Amino acid sequence: MECIVRPAQSADCDHVMGMIREIAEYHNLLDEVKINSQVLRADGFGGDPFYQCLVAELGPEQGDKQGHLIGYALFFFGYSVNTGRIIYLENLYVLSEFRGRGIGKKLMSEVAKVALARGCVEMKFTVVEWNGRALAWYRHLGAQDKTEAGGWHSLELGAKALHRLAGEGQ
Repeated sequence: MECIVRPAQSADCDHVMGMIREIAEYHNLLDEVKINSQVLRADGFGGDPFYQCLVAELGPEQGDKQGHLIGYALFFFGYSVNTGRIIYLENLYVLSEFRGRGIGKKLMSEVAKVALARGCVEMKFTVVEWNGRALAWYRHLGAQDKTEAGGWHSLELGAKALHRLAGEGQ
């Protein structure tokens, strides 16, 4: 299937937010989604964007469905003291009816091109343990599971812990 991958625009935020909700529901995490399309728009298209996003849309051969968004890849840049510049893939999602047609790989390939153009040497991302199909697909692309290979754990400080920690430093 022919699709076009392009940088997301502010006008895409409502559609991307719908897909964010779909992937969250798939992972049974819908209650954890605290943002809406206005926050997504402000955080990605304001004066100091926190993320970048690529979208996959149906091409002209799809007739009246041309331009319909069918997937996205949301990412941001970071830094590793070991390797230098990195890109972090926060979300990769393709609507279920369009999976298995190379769209996810096309999105990943475009993110990889962005990473290399910016001098990144690694792409990092997480996958839930129970999603064996996704794990196998990422491994097929050449990803290495750092939990298994390096004994690393992915941790986070939630909002309460972050505020508590910030208050303790005073």
